[in-house]
Amino acid sequence: MRALHAFGALAVSLAVASGVPARAADSDPAAVAAQAAAALLTAKVDSAIANASSYRVAVAGPGGLSLDIRSSGTDRVKIASNAGGKASESVVIGTALYYHAAGEPWKAYPVPPVTHLRKNRLYMGAPDTLLEPLADRTDAAGTTVGAFRSAAVANSQIPGSMECTYDKVTFRPRACSISVQGLPAAIQVTYEDWNDRANAVEAPPGVAPPPPPSAPAAPPSPQPEPHR
Repeated sequence: MRALHAFGALAVSLAVASGVPARAADSDPAAVAAQAAAALLTAKVDSAIANASSYRVAVAGPGGLSLDIRSSGTDRVKIASNAGGKASESVVIGTALYYHAAGEPWKAYPVPPVTHLRKNRLYMGAPDTLLEPLADRTDAAGTTVGAFRSAAVANSQIPGSMECTYDKVTFRPRACSISVQGLPAAIQVTYEDWNDRANAVEAPPGVAPPPPPSAPAAPPSPQPEPHR
């Protein structure tokens, strides 16, 4: 199955070169300083996401794509998806995946446990790449926010890039604009509702959990990321 990549809910295994100068071994002081600043910002943003008890990610993309992603704890994610007029819902709780398309019953599938063994937990963020700091910006409310650039990756290992803003106190991401090769417009991503109890993720009522996973399963994909 394709991974549920919500906010880094299930891992996507593609390394895409970062836009940050990868010359830490050089003697150029500016390059060394840029690498250090990128590594520090990456660690702070990754930690801010990892240490949140819950959060919500809202995604809007070309062709009417919309996603509502709720991440709760370390192994609970709910995705409500609408792509091309086809709606579906997915819930991951530990090693159980519950899925249904609109108008169809819920079904349960065993899946491998969710793990976060990499840097860059951003939605569609390329694994293990650094975040390149950009100049601060002012949002619509007049608040000064931080900004960064990063490599991105969509389904089918399609590369892209993103620019995001973040809170300069908490280092939580706020909004990202993601450009992906082959898509006619950027994908807009908003992070909100941090540590909100309304993000609680529960199994659908009346659906028996699947048996523990013993082999790779192949349930339908909720397609949480756009395709070319």
